[in-house]
Amino acid sequence: MQAAREVLMLRSRRVARGTAACCASVLLVFGGGATAVGDPPPPPVANTPTTAVNVDPLYMLFNALMLLEGYQRTLSPASLQFWADHILSFPGRVGESLQNMLDPAQYQTPEGQVRLRDNVQKLLDDASHLNPNLGGASAIPANPDYLPNWGNNGRFGTALDSALDSDRLDVAHAGNVGLTAKFRYPCTAADGAVTYEIRSGACVPGDTPGADFKQGEARKIQIVNSRGMRLAATLWLPEAALDPANTEKFPMTVFTNGVGSIQSSFYLYTMSAARRGYIGLTFDEAGQGGSDGTAVDLVVPYNTPHCFASGPCRDIEDVMHWVVGDDVLPSVNLYNELPDVSSFSALWNTLRFPRIGERYNPAYAPAGINIRNPVRDLIDVDRIGVWGQSMGSVATSHYLWDVGRGQGMDGRPLPKPAAAVLMSGLEPTKGDVPTLAITADLDIPGLTAGSVFPINDIYDPTDGPLGMKSWYDWVRDHSKSTAPLEILTIKGGSHFDTENLNFIYPQTAGARKTTSDYAVDWFDCNIRRDAAACVRVVTPTAGLSQSVATEISPTGPAGPSYCVTVPTEQSFGTIFAPIRNALDWLYNEPQPHPCVAGQPIPIPYG
Repeated sequence: MQAAREVLMLRSRRVARGTAACCASVLLVFGGGATAVGDPPPPPVANTPTTAVNVDPLYMLFNALMLLEGYQRTLSPASLQFWADHILSFPGRVGESLQNMLDPAQYQTPEGQVRLRDNVQKLLDDASHLNPNLGGASAIPANPDYLPNWGNNGRFGTALDSALDSDRLDVAHAGNVGLTAKFRYPCTAADGAVTYEIRSGACVPGDTPGADFKQGEARKIQIVNSRGMRLAATLWLPEAALDPANTEKFPMTVFTNGVGSIQSSFYLYTMSAARRGYIGLTFDEAGQGGSDGTAVDLVVPYNTPHCFASGPCRDIEDVMHWVVGDDVLPSVNLYNELPDVSSFSALWNTLRFPRIGERYNPAYAPAGINIRNPVRDLIDVDRIGVWGQSMGSVATSHYLWDVGRGQGMDGRPLPKPAAAVLMSGLEPTKGDVPTLAITADLDIPGLTAGSVFPINDIYDPTDGPLGMKSWYDWVRDHSKSTAPLEILTIKGGSHFDTENLNFIYPQTAGARKTTSDYAVDWFDCNIRRDAAACVRVVTPTAGLSQSVATEISPTGPAGPSYCVTVPTEQSFGTIFAPIRNALDWLYNEPQPHPCVAGQPIPIPYG
């Protein structure tokens, strides 16, 4: 196996040299001027295939084995001790929650019956999450490498930090609202190792004696959505935003979770953006994590075209309105759980999972219980990036669709993002927003732009190398946007390489660095107009797939698509290309479009 690995690594180096030579010349466009970077390009190569035709069993085998690298990285004594501490503390945390619920004093007040219903509702909510809690106690710990010091004891990444991050033991709030903590800026290496940035700009291990780490601040809050449910959320402030003398406005990112996940499953991304100076917001959609709601609330009512998970699609729109200071308008009758049965259409649009507990008024206090965004004055609302993973990426895709059609699900215009990153989950989009889409060699194998269906209003999420390529070509065929569009595939990765949990899912070692680097560089290029970041998003690295092309349409979907890499080896996901081609013929969709190789890639700003 070692010999095979060495042969493949040698081949990979040859391919990397080839792709780097192909794309070493990058043309950056600044208003009326231009700067050429690198050597003169070779002659253009026309009609470059975007899926490899060479079937290399060794590459395919190595891709599969790469998924075990994450386990090798995390099977350390420290990680095992962290998990043991979290699991051993679970019965005590459950007991504390149940003790709070059984205290009779809370039921002997005028609000006693409401409190009783809320407590029963909390038990039902937590038990019916796809990743169930018990009495508000989370059984799954966070990744200790990306945890704030919620215990405020100077020790980062402990089981106490994990419990305070994800538990919701008190029914009065969605999570530990009001809790604040310092967090360090993570530096994630290609082998999966995590160090942290110090004042000099270097990155050192977290236990380095006397190290003066840069630190931001995380704040637990809640946001009431339009359905009257409280969303557990966290604000992330970079160090510069904590300076009371600061007068600048900061860019921001808003992250939406994958299905069955909790906020901490994706902290890597928001913390990496905070390291670059972004304010961040993460939240649990209604029906999972520390938020109100059941798993059914993720999909009912099933009434949203191009979004199989109507709940998260609604939640991101509510959250973005809250971020910029807009009102969050109720989308349901807060005091009546019965649907409108006057017609089938009315029933379809109002059918929902009834709640025993109260639905909260999303108006700002004192009329309702929402608080206004406490960092609104620090945010440049014209420089907000949105991103998500899996179901959260589908919701983010749909958000871009609604931006493109000029109104959200409540009929109002939506705050327009300055850039978007979609990871492992795609719906059709027409928004005029710079968008980067990321998948993996072994991601869920969507075959067309609508999974295995044509684009339709009922069910058309897609994923995987072939599905993402079909999605990319569909957007290019149907959009007149001038905003850049890029797709890239992680080498050997799975659907879970864009999560940062340990032990639970198979992952490659380098995926966290590859995805977070390209994602934050995409924001820096398109939000901050950072020329160096624009070069990096079209520069191949060893973490990119060799089975499908990484492509970019720098002048928008309607413009030419350039090959950032040229594929050489087929992987498991791409061997289904003949089936995809047959489906394209059946649906009268065009065959996969080629990309342009061997000439400079123009990167416009704006």
